[in-house]
Amino acid sequence: MAAASGERRARLSGVSPLARASKRSKEADAAKILKEADTDEDGMLSLEELQSYLGDYLGFGEAEIRAFFEAHKTADSNKIDLAGLHAGFANLNPYVISKRTGELIVRKPGSVCAPGGQVNLEELTDSTVLICDRSEQAFVDVCNNCQVLIGPCDSSVFVRDCKDCTFWVVTRQLRTRDCVNCKFFLHTHTEPIIESSTDLGFAPFAASYPGLSRHFEEANMNAGTNYWNALYDFSGRPDRANWYILPLVECIELSVNFINEPGVPDCPSPAISHAMLCAKPLASAESSGQSVAQVTQTQPALPAEPTAGAVPKRQHLCDGKGSAADVQSGRPASNETAEAPAANGSSVVGGGYTSASAEPTGENNVRKGIMVRTSSLEVLIFGEASTGGLLKRIARAELEVTGTECSVRKGLLARVAALEEALWADGGNDKQERPPPDMRMRRASCTE
Repeated sequence: MAAASGERRARLSGVSPLARASKRSKEADAAKILKEADTDEDGMLSLEELQSYLGDYLGFGEAEIRAFFEAHKTADSNKIDLAGLHAGFANLNPYVISKRTGELIVRKPGSVCAPGGQVNLEELTDSTVLICDRSEQAFVDVCNNCQVLIGPCDSSVFVRDCKDCTFWVVTRQLRTRDCVNCKFFLHTHTEPIIESSTDLGFAPFAASYPGLSRHFEEANMNAGTNYWNALYDFSGRPDRANWYILPLVECIELSVNFINEPGVPDCPSPAISHAMLCAKPLASAESSGQSVAQVTQTQPALPAEPTAGAVPKRQHLCDGKGSAADVQSGRPASNETAEAPAANGSSVVGGGYTSASAEPTGENNVRKGIMVRTSSLEVLIFGEASTGGLLKRIARAELEVTGTECSVRKGLLARVAALEEALWADGGNDKQERPPPDMRMRRASCTE
């Protein structure tokens, strides 16, 4: 039943009505979904109706909803009709994410955790996929240059034929095959298995999203027991290892927020430290196949001691369009860099502010730099508090961009407001550049 206009739908409990959506789905299948989502019963779907049904009810991310709407709306009505919904129907299966390029795709808590919930990610390029929910099994195949988060998986996660990807995974067992140059931030209750793969980097799990601690408990995962570095390589060689332990400054702590939903990112796992990276692997009572195939195992060297004050990089993402946040460098704070976000929700170097002396590199890049939100604002504003001119340019650009609240906390907003007042009140800081009151702190929503 469609929710009444103005009411937020409760999150689905059970198997998604879109679980069978595919290219073979008939128009009648799409018509059933349109009827469920069409709150005003006009036979078409507005953006708000799509957000209510896919976002609130089914747990899709905001960026994916907006991209779907723009791709399939009619030019005259600015709504999606039955033909448009049917045309994109295959992309609405929450469990199968296939053949996407340059997209930010999020599954929020409750979206895929039904009994038998198997997640399939396949043929993805330059995309960020965040499965912020429990699943029973997950397959990741033929992905290139992607970022993938997989919340607690009850059984196994299989990663095959992937290249240049970064994974954050919580699972009972990880199995990889034919992967090249990938990084894994892993929590697993058994020894990870790699095969026919090279240049794989490993470190303990380092991600958070609202509800992750609860998902650990529901999946009976012990946050204090992690076999992330107890690897067994079925293609092991006597002369070198096919995997390595990531140095502390190359580790990435991922934090994910959801637009217009309560909760703050949480994670029960301990924070990554150099000592953890150098710890001996836990001994597992379960076999990874050693008795079947006695393959030589060459252990990688331990990472070098980091410089004083070094910390992991930090990446902050939100499920809304343009809301991917920065990766902050794993160097001491005085050298930290805020990177501009790419359209897919990942981060790229350049196009933002890199130091107190850096200048904006054009309006588009200024906006990209500002859209990184919570932590970048803390770094750019609070970390460079002595550079009034740069601060004012940042503040002014931020105030000109509407709809930028997303992951910005109320406390941070208050601190930003206080800092802005202090800046504009400073007689040496070009008071004539102060924006009018109606433009200050305009962060009410995430609409474009």
